[in-house]
Amino acid sequence: MARMTVAGLIATAFLFAAPAMAQDQPGRYTMKDIEDGILRLDTQTGDVSYCHKKSESWVCELAADDRSALHDEITSLLEKNEQLENRIAKLKKKPGIGEKNQLNIPSDEDMDQIMGFMERLMRRFYAFARTLRDQIGEET
Repeated sequence: MARMTVAGLIATAFLFAAPAMAQDQPGRYTMKDIEDGILRLDTQTGDVSYCHKKSESWVCELAADDRSALHDEITSLLEKNEQLENRIAKLKKKPGIGEKNQLNIPSDEDMDQIMGFMERLMRRFYAFARTLRDQIGEET
């Protein structure tokens, strides 16, 4: 508890001294009021601190540095993007996909042929089913 109080006092003193320090080194720190505290940016190092009231005292905590994590994520996304671009290029070369990356849809004549075939198939199937029904009816 005493440790937090000391840290709170230091943080409070720092917050009050920040304008004076900013005058010594113009533009070094930028502070931004947020709903539950203050964000402080050190413009020379890029460090961000989050200052907030905790247990009746002020505490400033260095915000997590996500730059390396973001860099890794960007690298991963660039690799995935390259893989996807390669896959798209391969798919464009496959038959059925035109130069404008559109599917080659069958013409009306092709559809008429397909529907004619399906109609003949269904007629034969129903004729076969009727024949089976008639044969079963004769046996009983």
